[in-house]
Amino acid sequence: MSYLIQEISLYLLAAFVIGSSYGWLLRSIRADRDQQTSKLEAEETIQRLQTQQQQLKAQIEQLQLIPARGGDQDWQDDYALNVITEIEPRILDKLAKSGIESTKQLWNYCQDDDAIYALANEIAVEDFVIQRWVSIALLLRVANIDATEASLLERIEIYSLADLAAQKPARLREKLAKNNQLAPLLSDLPDADKCAAWIEHAQHILQLERA
Repeated sequence: MSYLIQEISLYLLAAFVIGSSYGWLLRSIRADRDQQTSKLEAEETIQRLQTQQQQLKAQIEQLQLIPARGGDQDWQDDYALNVITEIEPRILDKLAKSGIESTKQLWNYCQDDDAIYALANEIAVEDFVIQRWVSIALLLRVANIDATEASLLERIEIYSLADLAAQKPARLREKLAKNNQLAPLLSDLPDADKCAAWIEHAQHILQLERA
């Protein structure tokens, strides 16, 4: 009888050991699986946050281009006229005597062909030259366009905000690159994203003026 009891005790002990080991193994597997799941969830969360960060950065950059309130003073659209380097100093003096010393004064004054012809006669400059200056001055109203970029835009027959607003970013960039290759003006051409920002801001200005 005592032998049988010993055998039963051994079996019970073995069952206990096996059960404990099996339970430990299951807990380990479950913990490892939970850990892997948590790791995957963490990676997905990080990726989602990075995507949101990039989207937010793009939105912030766009807000820097478009006026927050829509008033005339929300972005700079007026520069000293000498920013257009094609205008010679002696012509700048003549323009100043006519009350035109900034880009805004120039495009405000030259609202139509008659005004341009009158100014051309007054300062002894061809009217098409003045029209070119006016186009550059108008394009300078768009955020992040400098005078050299505006000159290149005018060279590819972008004469106004409406002309710019009607462009497609990739096509605009292609035309700029082709013209700049024929007669280099820019050492660093704008990419398609910058062209898209120009187009969007030109559209925004036109919307404000129509409101």
